[in-house]
Order: sequence, then structure tokens, then C-alpha cells
Amino acid sequence: MRRLILSLALVMLLMPARQPMATPSPRRANIPYFASQVAWEQSGILWFGVNDSYQLIPGRNYADVRMAYTADALTVSVLVVDYYLWFNTNPQPNSDLTQHDAVALYLDTNLDRASSPKTDDYYFLEGLHTYPTENAPAYRRQAQGTGTGWNAAWNGSWTDQVGWQWSDTGPNNNAGNIDFGWAATFTIPWTTLGRSGPPPEGTLWGMGVVLYDRDNNPPAGYVAPEYWPGTFVANDPGTWGELHFGNARYQSLHAVPGGTTVIRAATPLDNTVEDAWMGGGGWCSGGHEGGSEVNHGNDQDLFVGSEIQPTHFPCYNKSYLRFALNSLPAGKVIISATLTLHHWGGANVAAGTSSYVWLSSVTDPWDEMTIHWNNAPLAQENLSMTRIPPKTTPLIWPGDPYAWDATQAVAAAYAAGQPVSFALYDSTTGRDSSKYLTASETGINDDPSYWNWNIEGRPKLTIVWGSPVAVVSKDVKPTIAAMGQQVTYTIALLGSGQALTLTDDLPVQVSAPGPIQVSGGLAASYDSSKHRLTWLGSPVAGQPVTITFPVTVQVSGPLAVVNTAVLTDTNVNVSYDAAMFIANAHQVWLPVVRR
Repeated sequence: MRRLILSLALVMLLMPARQPMATPSPRRANIPYFASQVAWEQSGILWFGVNDSYQLIPGRNYADVRMAYTADALTVSVLVVDYYLWFNTNPQPNSDLTQHDAVALYLDTNLDRASSPKTDDYYFLEGLHTYPTENAPAYRRQAQGTGTGWNAAWNGSWTDQVGWQWSDTGPNNNAGNIDFGWAATFTIPWTTLGRSGPPPEGTLWGMGVVLYDRDNNPPAGYVAPEYWPGTFVANDPGTWGELHFGNARYQSLHAVPGGTTVIRAATPLDNTVEDAWMGGGGWCSGGHEGGSEVNHGNDQDLFVGSEIQPTHFPCYNKSYLRFALNSLPAGKVIISATLTLHHWGGANVAAGTSSYVWLSSVTDPWDEMTIHWNNAPLAQENLSMTRIPPKTTPLIWPGDPYAWDATQAVAAAYAAGQPVSFALYDSTTGRDSSKYLTASETGINDDPSYWNWNIEGRPKLTIVWGSPVAVVSKDVKPTIAAMGQQVTYTIALLGSGQALTLTDDLPVQVSAPGPIQVSGGLAASYDSSKHRLTWLGSPVAGQPVTITFPVTVQVSGPLAVVNTAVLTDTNVNVSYDAAMFIANAHQVWLPVVRR
């Protein structure tokens, strides 16, 4: 939001101090599954690096990383905006391709976060080159971890594809012409990584991406590499980011719905919501409005747009938003949160393309009036995607509403006592895909009497919250046991911040419990006269407590033995779960039939 121009001393007195939210580690990329061919415009996306389309400063390179997977392979495509392209024209088998423009992809397929590369760790490197554009062995490197380092002789099977855009004055002949950028695509079959098919949805791997660059003749011109994530160290998988197969899945704590809070700027001078866009805007960096290092914290609009042509980098846009959460009551559970923005226009409406816009969480600090493309913090995690088609119908203010699921980001920020921040960026590949949205400043130039009229178009965060409810689950192993054998019960519960009482009346077919082990709370007790186990405690909301104990089977005939654990709180909310095992099950032998 626009801030009044005051003396520095007065600003410091009036503005509340904002403690920066500690950046959770590691950063994560969620990637979608496609049954056959990857639809790149709907892929997962992350970004890193800096660039400015007008300054053309050597060594300042930017990368969009699109990711997806199919039944056959993991596919990662890295688009690099680089105005000085250099490649090795005659690489030898032992040539160091990292001394020229190249991209490397690192994978930790067990996510064991070892301190050195193990056999489940791999890297794949692709160097910039001209022809052939696919599967050029001279410009590829790969390796598998050994436990202490890398085995570069490992020859895993994968495919590569390279594209580039030279300057209008002719191809880059390694003579320093101004260029635009290039792209490298890795397609890695599951069999190369020791798998017969894709990992189950929800699987986590480690991942790192490295961008190598040269901007002048050897031996000069080598540029220090750039990394995702910023903590990345090639020989230390524990520093890599995370790759999550499938869309983000967030499960909130159990709660009784209590209310809904809508957060939106009441006036254009209300700092409840802060937002800014960065990039080329609707003018593709034309005039004084655009540019990578221009701030747009006071603008009435937001912009989102990207594609796969580095020549059009001046048209790329991102938007960042931050919502204060201090209007939410304390001690609640975030059940759902929805971000709503209004779309009023876009690039080349008649021939424009749909955008697939990602909402990502942002946990690093940023300032509305100084943020721009090159200093904006990286996304922590891409969470949800919404399709926005071109706006071809007449505009009826404030435009068409579109919504994103923001529950995970809001719940994390609320738990940390911080505002929640988002980045909006898209994985769209076609040109003319930029979308124009309304910002919290909309109406700032209007007569104050119209501010309420403009409020509907401003960014809105709708949060449904409730009171936490404790839940219990019960399990028994083994599920088949004979008389005299032991079975072990495990009771797990999540706290709600209230005083809780757990009771478990044991069945008569089992003995008194053996040693009762409790993690995360007070000890449990056993009443032999009632054959009942009891536990009392007040764990905070979401705190896990586990109770484990063995019993001996004391029945001789075949029987299904069932019992139920019951958890109650001070508001008389009740949660229960049953566990069953079969005592003295009959064995049935089927005859072997030969054909």
C-alpha cells in the first residue's frame, strides 16, 4: 500500500516493527503428473538468478525451471536468460563443460540428506551447444554417488534437448555478441534411477539446480555459478532442496468450525494488505514503467506472465502479496484459506493464451516499496495453480474473480505469529499470456467517496478457522495371535490445547498391560479392578502423544478381539478408534491343482 511521506524518525515511531520470518529449510518444488506427454504450460515452476533486459550486465543470469513427470520419466526444463552465450566448440571427453554455459541437475532419490553423495544420488549436466539439438554426448556429463564422491564413469541413460536464441546480428560465434538466452531439457527414465516406474504420489526427493556461465573468451570470462536452493553444495545432499511428486497436500488439524475472517484493504492507504508487481508490466518494460529493478509498490494493478522465449523476457511479470493476520483470534486452527484476485485484462486479448498461475508461499522478508525483480525473495514452495483464460468479454468492474488455495501458507504463518506472503507466477509457455489483475491500491486516485465502491476488486483472503479438537487412533500388531502370545497396542493422539482424558477398557480376552511407554506426555495408569488404562494430559494443539503397551492373549477359541480407545476434552468433544486382532485363527489349506 502507499505510505505517507513522513520524516524518517516519525516513520520509525509510527510503524510497528516486523520481525522477519525465519526461512524454513529446505525449499520445495511440487511437480504434477501427466499420463503421457507433458503439458509444459501446466508444469511446476521455480526460479532463481537476476537479470535486467536493459542493462545487459555480464554475469547476471536468470532461470525458470519447469518440472513434471510421467509414467516413463522425470522431465526438467531450464530456461536461461543470458545475454552473453558461450560454448565449447570442440569438447573432448574430459573437457570441463562447467567452464562454459551449462546447467546441472542433482537428485537424491532416497532423500537421506547424507553429508556426501551416496549411490542413491545422481547428477546430470548439459552444456550449451548448437547442433545436434538433441542427445549430443560430447555436451553431456553424468555421475552417480559413491559414498564419498562422484563416479563420473557411470553411464546412465537419459535424453537431452537444447535450444537457443542468438542476437539479430547473427549467431553467437563466441565473439561477445549480445544474445538472449537458451534452454536445456533433461528427460531421465525411471530405470536410469533404479526404478521400474514413477515414485508414489507424495514421495520426496532431494534436488538441486546449478547454472554455469561464461561471458567472455577463455581464460577470462568465467562467472561464478548460481544455485537453487541458495544453500546448495554439490557434494553435500543435505543442503539440497526438495522435489515433491504430485501437488501439494495439506491436512489441517481437526477442528470445530468457529468463524470466517475476510482480510482486504478497506482503503488504498490501509497497510493490512501490501502488494507489488515486478517485471515488464503491460508495457514489456517500455518507457519508465518497467525494468527489472523498478519498484511498483504503489501501483493500482498487479501483473503475472511468463513464456519460453527468452527474447520476450522484458514481458515477464511476477506479483507479491502480504496479508496481516492479526485480525484472526488466537489459539485457533486454520481450516481453509482462499486468495481471490480479479482479472480485468491481458496481453493481446484477441489472440492471447490461457495462463496457469501458481501461488507460492514466501517466507523471507520483503518490503513493498523497495521490492523489484532482482531483490524479490525466492518462493518457499509452489502450492496451488489456477487457470486464467484471456479476458475476451467486455469489462464489468472489477473484472472476473479467480481463487487460489492458500491454506498451507496461511496456517504456517499463523502458527509462527507472522503475516502471510505469496508470490504469483505462471508456468505458461506461449506468448501474449500476461494477465492484468487489480491491486490493493485500486481506487487510490479516486475521490474518497468511491473507495468503498472499489473495495470489491482488491485482493481478498478468506480464512475459515475453528477450535482445535483432539483426535485419537488405535492400532494392534500382530493382527493374528494364538493363546499365550503377545500383541502390542499403539494409541496415538494429537493435542488440542485443552485438558484431555484417554480411557481404554481392555477386553477380557487379554492380560493386564505390560510396560506402558508414553512419548510426548505424562505417564499412563492402569486400574486392575476395571481392566482400564487411563491417561491425562494437556498437550498443545497438534502435539503428538503415543502410548504403547503389550498384552498377552488369554482365550483359547477362535475369536475377533476388539476394543476401543476413547478421548474426551473439557468441551465434551469425543474422539474414538477401535483396534481388532484375531485370536487362534483357523488355518485353511487349499489343494494344489495342476493343469
